Amino acid sequence: MQDHGIFSAKSTTWNIAREAIIMVGGTRAVLMQIAHPLVAAGVYEHSRYMSDPFGRAWRTFFLGQLLVFGTTQKSREAAKTINRLHRNVHGTLSQTAGRYQSGTHYDARDPELLLWVYATLVDTTLLTYPLLIKPLAVQEKEHYYQESKNFARHLGLQDKYIPRTLQDLQDYIHTMVYSNHLVATPQARQIAHQVLFPLTNPLLRPLMHINLTITGALLPPPVREIYDISWDKKRQQIFDLFSGTMRLIMPRLPLTLRVLPITRRLMNEED
Repeated sequence: MQDHGIFSAKSTTWNIAREAIIMVGGTRAVLMQIAHPLVAAGVYEHSRYMSDPFGRAWRTFFLGQLLVFGTTQKSREAAKTINRLHRNVHGTLSQTAGRYQSGTHYDARDPELLLWVYATLVDTTLLTYPLLIKPLAVQEKEHYYQESKNFARHLGLQDKYIPRTLQDLQDYIHTMVYSNHLVATPQARQIAHQVLFPLTNPLLRPLMHINLTITGALLPPPVREIYDISWDKKRQQIFDLFSGTMRLIMPRLPLTLRVLPITRRLMNEED
């Protein structure tokens, strides 16, 4: 019997997360996460985003694929790897940022930080999928959120810290976005620049500007503003044209063109 890991093959999670196009929201999720000063400090001081952005992104993506689409054993091993890495991510804030005073302790296993990172991932997926593929019914979104709690539990977030419903999660994100919890620290700005404009072949520069436009469109205005990402009617129109075109094209493409090979392999793998 095939082992589908922590989600079933017919789950809403598989149906949504298998779509490769939602990866274009990845930069939005990262910028949302590091807008939290304690998350930014942990990423800046304990990850390879600054020295190896592509390698860091690939490792994060690969572990996420294993966690969602891998067999039970591979999902558990991926979760253990992530949790083991997080054990070493702790320190103190070097300067006051928003509501957080200089010297504030941070720990990647802190429920406050785990919740924020988890919330941004769920929020980004449920924002990106309807914009680029097709609308989701309210029930589908709720199913996805309830299933995603299993993902959060594997990464150490206890049920008592997880918002009960999707609306509760969205209320939490809104409160965070419109508060002094989020601020672009110098570390966050350096990471954001490295993620948006990594050192690579100059021929890829146009793709980076496309990514910036997509990211700017997906970010909540207050977060876009703290990073000083310019936005205007013309940029919004460009994104609207892009997203409208994707909604016309993507549902008509066969799954072989919409799902990455690595995702297909994991979805069909037996334990």
